[in-house]
Amino acid sequence: MSQETVISGDMKAEVLAYADPIADNVMQGFNEGNYTMYSRDFGAEMRQALDEAVFEQNHEDVTSRIGLYESRSDPVVTEAGEYIAVTYRAVFEQEDGVALRFVFQKGDESHRLHGLWFNSPKLRS
Repeated sequence: MSQETVISGDMKAEVLAYADPIADNVMQGFNEGNYTMYSRDFGAEMRQALDEAVFEQNHEDVTSRIGLYESRSDPVVTEAGEYIAVTYRAVFEQEDGVALRFVFQKGDESHRLHGLWFNSPKLRS
């Protein structure tokens, strides 16, 4: 993957205008264990890779270690190659500072998710 460059100003605001509502929806679906809501904004490849069975396993793994999602802040928007990533600092019931990373493809007007990662010390242990 190529070097990531931080995006700020108007371009950051444009990205957050679509990324924030998608992040809200994904995390609400996650908390409710609702795969249909969680995956609503997935691109085709992501939907295939992260099907309902994988979601249920991931949901159980994450919630057993750090609990449910509570809030997020401090979005950092970066670009690398053909992708734009938004990384939030999130609070879960049992851990603060969880990195939530949402990846979009540049030029995709539908703003489908191409990647989604949860990362924290408790999730890596």
